[in-house]
Order: sequence, then structure tokens, then C-alpha cells
Amino acid sequence: MKKLILVVILTLFVGNTFAQEGEAILPKIGFGLKAGLNSMHNRTVNASSDNVQKKTGVYIGAFVNIPTSDVFSVQPEIIYSSTEFQGTNNINLLHIPVLLNFELGNGFTGFVGLEGQVLIDLGDAENSNLYNSFMFGFTFGARYQITPNFYIEGRPYFALSKFLEDDSGYRKFNTLQIGLVFKF
Repeated sequence: MKKLILVVILTLFVGNTFAQEGEAILPKIGFGLKAGLNSMHNRTVNASSDNVQKKTGVYIGAFVNIPTSDVFSVQPEIIYSSTEFQGTNNINLLHIPVLLNFELGNGFTGFVGLEGQVLIDLGDAENSNLYNSFMFGFTFGARYQITPNFYIEGRPYFALSKFLEDDSGYRKFNTLQIGLVFKF
């Protein structure tokens, strides 16, 4: 008899728990596209100088936004960028950030995350085989909601790894991306 009462109580408890979970409203996973301007600051350091070249290009990408609560979400992205590198050569990169988003209120969202960058192409740049094909860094920034589906965002990227390192010095670059976001 005790076993029967225990089974009935457990059944009611488990049934009530699942019923409450079924009534919970889970935030919807979102997808989107983004495009904008990419400003690269290419820093070259050697024994005799410390030089920064600034070049502008474009980027385009896609993302998936996975809410974890009403205020936080995880957002993996994939972004292609192309920026002038040496003369007529462009540096083409694939950016792969994973962002932690947090709602700030009044249409603003802040984010921070780690970013890997894969070198796709350097054109006919000299000694292109010496450059690292994978770089690592971090990014942070903010976006502002213009309409229910359109946002404007800005973010800097700070490299933790070097793009090129040899006996004479190293090259490292940071970027600033400003663009529009469309969320489905």
C-alpha cells in the first residue's frame, strides 16, 4: 500500500512539473544577416620603427542568436571581410566570433566574445606563405535597434596573436566594424 501511495504522489509531482514546463514561454532562436565597413589597423613593429597603416574594406556575414534567458543570449557568427593590404592586394578573412549578448534596455544590446580569424587569401603579397593562417582575439561592442528587424552595430576586434612574426619584428592588426544587422 505504501508503494502505491508513493507511485501516485510521484506521478502527480512529475506530471505537475512537466505541465509547468510546457506552459513556460521559451525565447525564440533568431537568425540574421549583417554587412558594413571594416577598418583595419595594421601595426608593423621592428627594431627601428613602430608603424600603423589604416585601410578600409567591407564585411558581410550571418549569425544565429540563441537566447538563454530574457536578458542573455549566445550568438555564433561567420563573417567574410575584404580589406586592402599591400598595394592592390586585399586581405580576405573569415571571422568566427562567439558572442555573449546582454540586453541593456532602451533598444541597446551589449556583447562581448572571443573571435578566431582564418586567412583566406592575401593576393600576390610578398612572402604570403610566412603569414599565420589563424589568428585569435576578442571583441566587444553594442547594437541599437532601429526597427523590430533592423539594427546598427559597432565593435572593435583586438588581436591576441600575431599575423606575422620573424627575426626582424612582427605584424599585428586590430579592426573596427560598423554596419547594419537584419534579424529574421
